[in-house]
Amino acid sequence: MSFVKHLPPLNALKTFEAAARHLSFKRAAEELFVTQAAVSRQIQVLEEFYGLKLFERRNRQVVLTPEGRALYDAASSAFLSLSTASHTLLNSTATDYLSLSTTGGFAQLWLMPRLGALRQACPELKLQLVSSESNPDYRERFQAAITLGLEDHAHYVATYLFSEEIFPVCSPDFLARHPGISGLAALSQVPLLDLDAQHWGARLWEPMDWAYWFKQFGVAPTGNTQSMSFSHFSVLLDAVLQGQGVGLAWRHLVQHQLDTGVLVRPLPERLLAHDRKHYFVYNRDPAMEPRMLCMRDWLLAQTEYLRRDDPR
Repeated sequence: MSFVKHLPPLNALKTFEAAARHLSFKRAAEELFVTQAAVSRQIQVLEEFYGLKLFERRNRQVVLTPEGRALYDAASSAFLSLSTASHTLLNSTATDYLSLSTTGGFAQLWLMPRLGALRQACPELKLQLVSSESNPDYRERFQAAITLGLEDHAHYVATYLFSEEIFPVCSPDFLARHPGISGLAALSQVPLLDLDAQHWGARLWEPMDWAYWFKQFGVAPTGNTQSMSFSHFSVLLDAVLQGQGVGLAWRHLVQHQLDTGVLVRPLPERLLAHDRKHYFVYNRDPAMEPRMLCMRDWLLAQTEYLRRDDPR
């Protein structure tokens, strides 16, 4: 007997799995790059297919019904099996690329300017760069990643690279137009550029926004009505470079712009967030070990300057 006739609409099932995993239609929509209304429609399609309610809609949240939980467990297991099989097939036909997962900001602002140096240090390395704003899932059996925080796993090796150093930056022109920035309190008088909550949704830490940064210095949030928020650091940085305001920046992402003078630090205050650690994490794959070790040693050499103030 063919099993195909018992399968639900697969697009609806994929949408359901994301919504059930997040217990949020909004987060599922963000992951799938669709609208929240589209997620609701796909869930409705699946509920009509089964003639069952899969979610209970409550105030500002959804929870799985017992039937929804049973379907999610089956769908999650099936998708994991497909992902594993797909990964195996892709590896069997792929060339010897090393797939490295990083955030978009790290890839664009830190790694890209250093690719020439990487090629010289590891001439046999063929790199496939994968940009993701969250740490990769161990279930996906990724090859290597620059992770923000660490989740231990028996099949992966982790090497500490650096901790975060965060401080305000602006353009020289903006500082010339706002010479009164002489202390933290003065920041309440200028536009502050921030990363919105969505950016931090997949992180292991508290959001590093202006409210959090001010708190570390014992300063109350400014309630600045001129503030703007952005979903990606690279876009925020563009706004800073165009003189739109003061943004929080990470030293490893903006050191080059500071060295060349296109960015300046209007205040000396900096936050050394030693608990917010970055690691090079890679699969214990003997076939890839020489290239992994070359990449690891190169990363350690390139980030040595970021570890000088680290007490660990």
